[in-house]
Amino acid sequence: MKKTLVSLITVSLLTATFVSAQRSAPENLNYNYVEGSFAVYPDYNGQDFIGPRVRGSFLVMPEVFLFGQFRFLTDDVDYTQMHVGAAYRFAIDENTDIYGGPSLEYVDFSPGTDDFGFGLRGGIRHRLNEDFEIGGEIRYVNIRGDIDDDYLGVTGTLQYFLNPNVGLVGEVDLEDGELGLLAGVRWNF
Repeated sequence: MKKTLVSLITVSLLTATFVSAQRSAPENLNYNYVEGSFAVYPDYNGQDFIGPRVRGSFLVMPEVFLFGQFRFLTDDVDYTQMHVGAAYRFAIDENTDIYGGPSLEYVDFSPGTDDFGFGLRGGIRHRLNEDFEIGGEIRYVNIRGDIDDDYLGVTGTLQYFLNPNVGLVGEVDLEDGELGLLAGVRWNF
């Protein structure tokens, strides 16, 4: 009985220590933001797509955040893409997180067709110093129905902080092998 009690107390203390460490770290990465960008995807399946993108993230629990994006690209056809999802983040240290989670995807080619699907995302974020944060993400998106498409995407992001609440963001995106370049402003709240 005494060994069982000591074991329970030890496990409880270790669990409490682990949970409190996870809840306090990382302080240098912010998951509450709204971002506006301009996107250019030259020669994306024969189109030179350009247009705006809006995305955001909101921390709902210390380890869980919601995310979403809307982008409207145009050339001979219009390409609208939206997604919303949730992800779990895990702190490596006070400056580095890894994360992953599912998303609901919507794609519309106009004139043409639109459909829903799902996605899976995973990534890493690292705060280099007071001025810079870098990140990388890999995603798998599967759209079924009339479009019947799935792809693998990879993104690299650099954020330069003008102040603690405002950052300039640059991004390189490979969506199914097609190169995209994005630049914008992020408001961290």
